[in-house]
Amino acid sequence: MKGLSLASVALFAVVACTPQPSTPPTTGAAPALTPASYASGSAANTTPAFDGTYTGVGTQNISQGNTLDVAGGNAPITCQNYGVPPPLTIHNGLAQFQLLNYTFQGYVTPQGHLKMVTGFGHTVDGQIDNQGVYRAQGVGACAYTATWRKNA
Repeated sequence: MKGLSLASVALFAVVACTPQPSTPPTTGAAPALTPASYASGSAANTTPAFDGTYTGVGTQNISQGNTLDVAGGNAPITCQNYGVPPPLTIHNGLAQFQLLNYTFQGYVTPQGHLKMVTGFGHTVDGQIDNQGVYRAQGVGACAYTATWRKNA
């Protein structure tokens, strides 16, 4: 999983414990993104000011412990450490990145707030600052923070 990088930010062990959808992730960067029905935010309340490609900087596991008990189950969840998050693309205010066969999508507000969801209950929520750095947190069975930086 290390090679998948970031399988982290949100992705928090919830992703690891959730059945994977059968649709494979899209590969390659498309010039335009197609909004999913579940995309967080509003196309009417966005801006292209943050458009571009953001490169993952790092992910941090902020879970309280390395292992969590599964409610009603008999196997613990191990909160793994991950490296660099996958690239994030924003086009016409719509943001998207893919992780573990999930596509996270959401619209950036004019103030730089960006919340992305998968449609399967996974959420990444954060802020893009005036330096082009997106800092986000995802919480599920485990908790992570992740950072992306806009390419020049």
